[in-house]
Amino acid sequence: MVTIHDYELYMPARVMFGVGISAKAGEVLKDLGATKVLVVTDQGVVGANLLDNILPSLEKAGLSYNVFDKALPDAPLSKIQAGLKIQKKEGSDYLLGVGGGSSIDTAKGIGCLATNPGPLPNYEGPEKYKNPPLPSVAVPTTAGTGSETSFGAVAFDEERQYKFSFRSAMQIPKVALLDPLLLKSTPPRLAAASGLDALSHCIEAYTSDWSTLITDAYCKQNFYLIGQYLRRFVADASDLEAAAAMLQSSTMGSLAFNTARLGLDHAMGHPLGTHFHLPHGIACGILLPPVMRYNLMSCPERYIDIAVGLQGMVQGDLKMEKAYCAVEAVECLIQDCGVEVDFSSYDITEELLSTMADETLQSGFQLSNPRKASKEDVINIFRDLFKGNQTN
Repeated sequence: MVTIHDYELYMPARVMFGVGISAKAGEVLKDLGATKVLVVTDQGVVGANLLDNILPSLEKAGLSYNVFDKALPDAPLSKIQAGLKIQKKEGSDYLLGVGGGSSIDTAKGIGCLATNPGPLPNYEGPEKYKNPPLPSVAVPTTAGTGSETSFGAVAFDEERQYKFSFRSAMQIPKVALLDPLLLKSTPPRLAAASGLDALSHCIEAYTSDWSTLITDAYCKQNFYLIGQYLRRFVADASDLEAAAAMLQSSTMGSLAFNTARLGLDHAMGHPLGTHFHLPHGIACGILLPPVMRYNLMSCPERYIDIAVGLQGMVQGDLKMEKAYCAVEAVECLIQDCGVEVDFSSYDITEELLSTMADETLQSGFQLSNPRKASKEDVINIFRDLFKGNQTN
């Protein structure tokens, strides 16, 4: 189907891929005009010695820098504020985000507040802040979030116990350095969670009402790469070919959803992750099958494409039988990667389901979903996920 609706393609980032390319961080920042750099990362990255080639490159380029290594999963507001305090004190004029999506999103939060008045929750949603943020360069150390080329970011408001997104084309990093060597120590569960996050990005972008021929191309390549390489990457993150495939898959996912947007899986994934303390990739990954079952009737042809990309074939005589192969392919991938969550010990009440459904529909992510969901629809999808673990 040829795209006939209006769209904007976000491609302002320069993407540099290569084995060892992260050692050019200093050179890249110097060329961009940086003088004082705040490196935003987490203690896991530091402990894995992933800065060993990056920090010397800053010194070689003659750049002054400070390291803020307190980023945490979901980018809590308190950590964004702590990093902002260092940025203000040191007068940093550029940010270098090194890590997974949370570290890069922490850098985006710091960048926003460095040039715009707080608090950050005031900017929930798309294009809410007016002043260009402090510019950044991103070096991902996981393969899933695509934050290195994304116009979005997610933060966690500890006071409200609420995860929210703030989105602006202005906060896309100027350069993304994709170095598969930095993925070599990725634990299997993180490799699986990140890969499922990348898959969810492209399934949602491909089935979105706002998809385009250009984003479709990214998505179709993503399905093939994940079908071929995610299992290998989970089995052995030092497999350089698999790491390179997954790292590029992650970036293609964000290039797709920047324009086509996401959908009900991410709308539901945020409250699920918050209330059950699940990593973002795990929450979105385990929600894929029930959300796909809900969306299936709205775009079966697209689900057939997904199944073919992931497993190279479909089975069945009827269109819906072939389309359902996509759900089965994702379920098989989740199982093979060892991703499962036991909800039997949780108190899943009607009140909790209602709260999560409300938070889902407040997010705005579902607006481009191919099938429009009511609150009761969302509750039923959560019920499909929990399968009998609900209490009265």
